[in-house]
Amino acid sequence: MKRIFGMYGGLRKEIYIICFGRLVTSMGGLVWPMLTLILKSKLGFNAEEVALWFLLFGVFQIPFNYIGGRLTDRYNKRNLILIFDFISVVLYCTTAVLPLTTGSLWIYFIGSLFQHMEWPAYDALIAEMTSDHDREKAYSLQYLAANLGVVFAPTLGGLLFQNYLWLSFLICGMAVFSSTVLIFFFIPKNVEAAVNHNTYENREEGSLFKILKGRSILIFYTLICCISITLYNQFNYLLPIQMDEIFLEQGAVFFGMLTSVNGLVVISCTPILTQWTLRWCDLDRIIWGVLLQIAALCSYYFYYDGIGFYIVSMVIFTIGEVLNTLGAHPYLSKRVPASHRGRIISIHNICTSTVSSFGNTIVGRIIVLYTFREGWIFVFVVGSLLMSLFVLYRGMDRKRFELLYHRIIN
Repeated sequence: MKRIFGMYGGLRKEIYIICFGRLVTSMGGLVWPMLTLILKSKLGFNAEEVALWFLLFGVFQIPFNYIGGRLTDRYNKRNLILIFDFISVVLYCTTAVLPLTTGSLWIYFIGSLFQHMEWPAYDALIAEMTSDHDREKAYSLQYLAANLGVVFAPTLGGLLFQNYLWLSFLICGMAVFSSTVLIFFFIPKNVEAAVNHNTYENREEGSLFKILKGRSILIFYTLICCISITLYNQFNYLLPIQMDEIFLEQGAVFFGMLTSVNGLVVISCTPILTQWTLRWCDLDRIIWGVLLQIAALCSYYFYYDGIGFYIVSMVIFTIGEVLNTLGAHPYLSKRVPASHRGRIISIHNICTSTVSSFGNTIVGRIIVLYTFREGWIFVFVVGSLLMSLFVLYRGMDRKRFELLYHRIIN
C-alpha cells in the first residue's frame, strides 16, 4: 500500500495544489448527477425533452470550449482559471436564490459553461508542469482528488433533492469559490515549464489546421471518442430514468447512492490501477476501460428491482471508467505540440460533447417509442461497433507515434 500511494510523491507542489482544489470543487458536485431527475421530476419534462436540453447545452459548449482553448494558448492559464471560476461562483449562487424554473436552470447552465471553458487551461497547465515520464501520475492524482470530493456529494444531493434543492446550487458555488482562493494564493502567476524529451510535444509554428493535417489520425481518434462518450453518458441519462421508473420516489436517492459507489470505487482503485498499468500504453488503458464500461451498461437491460444488482454493475463500470480516464487524460497531451495544446484539447472536447448530446436524443426517442430496455440494446449494438474501431485504431496509432510505444518506465 505504501508503494502504491508513494508513487504520487515527488511531483511539483503546484500539482498538489491543483489536485486539492479539484477535490474541494468536486465536493460541490451535487447538481449535475441529478440534472436528469430535476428536468424530469421537478420541471415535468419527458425523456425526449430531457435529451433535447442536453443537446442544447452541448451546442452552447461549442463556442465556450473553443474560446477557452484559444485563450489557453495565448494567455496566462492560472489567471484564466481564476476569472472563469469567479463567474461560475456568481451564477451558481444566483441560481440558489431564484425559484427553480427553466430560466434559473439556464443560469446554472451558463455557470457550468464557464467551468467547461477552463478545462483546456487545467489540462494544459498540468501537462506543462510535468514531463511525459510522470504525467500519468499527475493526471491520476487529479482524477483521484476529484472523486474524493464526489463520494458523498451525490448522496447528499439526493437527500436535498425533494425539499432543499436550492442548497445544492449554493454548495456548488461555495465549493468553486474555495478552490479559487487556493489557486490564487498558492500557484504563482508564471509557472516554470518542466523539461520534456518527448519530441511530439515540441512547440511548432503554423495554424491549427496545419498541425491537425500533420496529425490527421487524431481526428479519427476524436470521432471514436464521440461514440465512447455517448455510451458513457448513459450513466447520467438512461440509468437515472430507469431508476426513476423502477424505484419511483426513491429513484433519486438510489441513483445518488450509485454515484457515491462510483466515487468510492474510483478512490480505492485509481492508485492500484495506476501502479498496475504503468507499463501499458495510453490506448490500451482506454480500450480495456471502454470494454468494461460497455459490459456493465449492457447488464442494465436485465430488469431487477433490487439495488444490489445495480451496485455490482456500477463497480464494474467504474473500474472501466478509471482505466479509460488514466489513458485518455495523457493521450492527447503527448501527441500534440505544447504551442497548440489548448486549442486541440478544446476542439476534442467540443466534438465529443456535441455528438454525445445528439446521441442522447436518439436514446430518448427510443425510450419514448419503446422502453428503456431498448435503449440498452442500442448501447450494446453501438458498443460492439466501437470496440471494432478501437482495435483498428490501435494499429494506426502505433505506426504514427511509434516512439511512445518504446518508452520504458524504471
